[in-house]
Formats: sequence, C-alpha cells, structure tokens
Amino acid sequence: MCDSKTTSSLLIFTLGDRRERARRQLLPTRLGALERDLYRRGLEAAIEAGRACGCRLEVSSPEPLPVASDVVLSRQTGEDFGQRLRQAIHRTEASNPDGSLLVVGTDIPGLDSRHLRHALEQLEDDPDRVVVGPSPDGGFYLLASHRPLAEVLDQVRWCRRDTLRTLVAALRGAGRPVTLLPELADLDRPVDLFRWLRAECSRHSLWWSVRRSVLTSLRELTRPVVPLLLGKPALAQVAVKTGRAPPF
Repeated sequence: MCDSKTTSSLLIFTLGDRRERARRQLLPTRLGALERDLYRRGLEAAIEAGRACGCRLEVSSPEPLPVASDVVLSRQTGEDFGQRLRQAIHRTEASNPDGSLLVVGTDIPGLDSRHLRHALEQLEDDPDRVVVGPSPDGGFYLLASHRPLAEVLDQVRWCRRDTLRTLVAALRGAGRPVTLLPELADLDRPVDLFRWLRAECSRHSLWWSVRRSVLTSLRELTRPVVPLLLGKPALAQVAVKTGRAPPF
C-alpha cells in the first residue's frame, strides 16, 4: 500500500507543456498544440497516480501551471538541470522530513500508481534503500528514497547516456542499497514517440485519449495530397466500335 502513518511526497518535475515543447519537439510544427496537450496529460496522469497512492503532491516547474487545490506548486531555480532537480528535491525533503520522497517526470506513458506503490513498499522494507526506475536511454523515470539524497546527487552526471550508471554508482558508494524497477521508456525524441504510438499500451484514460488524437492527426497530416487537389476520379465515356473482333 502507498498509504502509511507518515505521508509520502510525490515530486513531479517538469518544465511545463510550453517549455517541454520548445526543448524537444516531438511532433511537426503544425501539431504544436497537440504536443503541448501530450505533456499536460502526462502531468495529469502523474498527479492521478500519486493521488491514488495517498501521496502529498508537489509539482516543480519554472513557470506557473494550473494545478488542483491539493497540489503544491513550487518554482524551479538553478542554472542547469542537475541544480534545479537537487534544489527541488531538497525543498520537498525539508517540507516533509519524516516521509518518503518519490520523484517522477511527465513524459512516461507507462507510469502509473503500481510503480509508485512498488517503490514505497521497497522503502518500507529498508529505509536506507533507494528505488530507481531505469529508462532505456540511460536515464531514469523514478527516484524514491526515505533518507535525504542531496549530497549523493552532487556526484551524478546529468542528461547523459550514463546518468543512470553514475547515479547507481554514487548511491552504492554512499552505502545505499539500490533496487531497480522494471524499465520504462520516456518520450525524449521523436523516435520514442513513434515507438510508443506503434506499441501495445495500457488504456489509461489520460494517455490513451491523447495517443488516439496524435495518431489521427498524423494520419491526416501524411495523407497524399494529389487526390485532394485533383478531386475524386470520374467515369469517362468511351465510344466502342462494333465489329467481328473484340476491341483492344
């Protein structure tokens, strides 16, 4: 169970749909509004997963975002990704010092409450443990701990293909046991998006609806334009001469 005597915090780390779209364009320019909706749905799905687990909810973003009344919105500060993430984690740990902390992003279509629940169960078994959800690109989609992480995170090389490896090495070097969850892909590049669109996926209402919209819009965008310009084919009247032999 995710619920416990001490409430755990779910920190959702995001740039917001506008900046996420500007940082890594996944869809053609004409579908910019749809891509921003994709990131909004990802945020909603992460909040829903944390709410289902009874977590204290916090969203860290560099710009204001519309969130429900049960969600704390904090502003990201720092010069680079690593600094912004470390400071966000430190603030959340200070706000809820007795509870466990889970950190996720908003670009993981496969993430749901089962992953949060599994992570928290692992922390209950060993408070020193750190739970990490690996991504196939060498990063991670989830980080969970009961004890503070700030000093260990200073040793991680962020936004690289060896980020996960350096994170695990730093944790184990600090004497922290590490448990890895099943791998989940995030949406960092257009190829990640198209893999997700082709794959069989769970029918989570938030992700499924936007997935269907993306597929429909891409089909419309890639439909051949010649029939649209020329119109539908029309029947032609052809005169046939009669004779003893069939016409050729």
